[in-house]
Amino acid sequence: KQWYQRRVAITAGDMAKILGCILIVEPTNLIYLEMLVTRELVLFSLGYFLLSLGLIFPPNEFYGFGLTIEHICSSLLGDEGLHFIRYHIRLTSARIVIHSFIPLVYYIIAAAYFSAFEVSIKVAFVLSLPCFTSALTVLKWWRRGDWSDHPLARTLRGHIRDPAEWIAVGNTISTEFRRYDKFMYGKTWGKVVVTDNWILRCGLYRMDVAYQPDVHLNILTTSTLKDTRHRTTEFVQINVSSVNTACRDFVIRLNVMDYADLTAKLQAPILNVRNIVFQQSLSDRFEAAFREEVLRNGRYEVPSQVEECIGCLYAPADVKLSKLCDDRDQGDCRNCLCRPMWCLRCLVKWFANRQNANAPERWLGGKAPCPTCRSTFCPRDVQMVETMG
Repeated sequence: KQWYQRRVAITAGDMAKILGCILIVEPTNLIYLEMLVTRELVLFSLGYFLLSLGLIFPPNEFYGFGLTIEHICSSLLGDEGLHFIRYHIRLTSARIVIHSFIPLVYYIIAAAYFSAFEVSIKVAFVLSLPCFTSALTVLKWWRRGDWSDHPLARTLRGHIRDPAEWIAVGNTISTEFRRYDKFMYGKTWGKVVVTDNWILRCGLYRMDVAYQPDVHLNILTTSTLKDTRHRTTEFVQINVSSVNTACRDFVIRLNVMDYADLTAKLQAPILNVRNIVFQQSLSDRFEAAFREEVLRNGRYEVPSQVEECIGCLYAPADVKLSKLCDDRDQGDCRNCLCRPMWCLRCLVKWFANRQNANAPERWLGGKAPCPTCRSTFCPRDVQMVETMG
C-alpha cells in the first residue's frame, strides 16, 4: 500500500512537471503544430498533383484499375467501335470539363481539412472557379447545332464543300474504323488510326484528320528510350502534311516495330529525305535470318491462288509446313497436313514468341508447334508457296 501511494505521488509529480513545461513553451508548440499542418498540406498537394497527372495522362496502372475518363464516363460516351467520331466528340468534351474541375476539387478538399490556411485557400478557390465556368461555357458552345461547333466537326468541314455534310464524313470514318484491317497504335491521347482513306491522330482536346490521297508523309526524327532492364525501344516521328489548306499539319509518333504495318496501310510512300536509319530490332533481325533459312528449303507448289493469312488477314498465306529436317519417322518434328494458312511474317512472330527470350542466339535452332494443328516444326520445315504455271 505504501509502495502504491509513493508510485501515484511520483506519477502525479511528473505530470505536473510535464504540464508546466507545456505551458512554458506554448509558442514553440504552436509553431511546431503549424509546421505539421504545413507538411500535411504539402504531402496532400503532392499526392493530389500525381493523381491528377495520372488522370490526364493515364499510365498502364490506371487502365488496370479503371481510373480513366473513358472508363468512368463509359455510359455517356457510347461505343467507340460503332460511332467513332461521336465517341471522340463526347470524349474531348468530357475531358475539358473534368480537367477544369480538378483545381476546384483540390481547393474544396483543402479548405475542409486545412483551416489554418483558410484565407489563402479561399483566394485560390475564387481564382480556380473561372476555369470551371469557362469549360462549361465552351461545352455549351460546342453542343450548338448537334455539335456542329466542336473542333472535330470544324475539322471535318474542311474536307468537304458543303459544311452541313460533316456528319456524313464522320459516318464514313466510323464505318471504316469498324473494319478489321485498320492500323491502330497507342491509347487515348496520341493514338494513331489509319483506315482505308483517312489518317487520324487523337489528342487530348481535339483530333487531327487527313485524307490519304491529299497527304505527304516525311520522317522527321527518331528517338531511343531505355527501360529499367536496359532494353532499348526506338520511336519514329512522321510529319503528315496535306495539300488541303483547311487541314493543318500534324506529327504522329510510333514504335519502329510498327512502322512496317503502318506503311502497308498507307496509300502514299513515306519520304526519308534526311536519310534516317532505323536500328533493327531483335525481331527484325530474327525475321531476316528466318527468311534466309526458309529460302534454302525450296518451293512448295500449289495449283491455285492462296488465301489470305488468318493471322494478319491482309497478306497472302505464302508458307507451307512440311517435314524436311529428318526422315519422316525420326526427330521431334512431325509432318504438317495443313494447307497454306499463314504468311511468313506472322509465322515468324509465332515461332519467336515460343522461344526462350533470354537466349535469342538459339532461336533459329529451336522448335515450335504449328499454329493450327500443333505439329512440331523447325525453320528447316518451312517452305515458300509458289503457284503453278
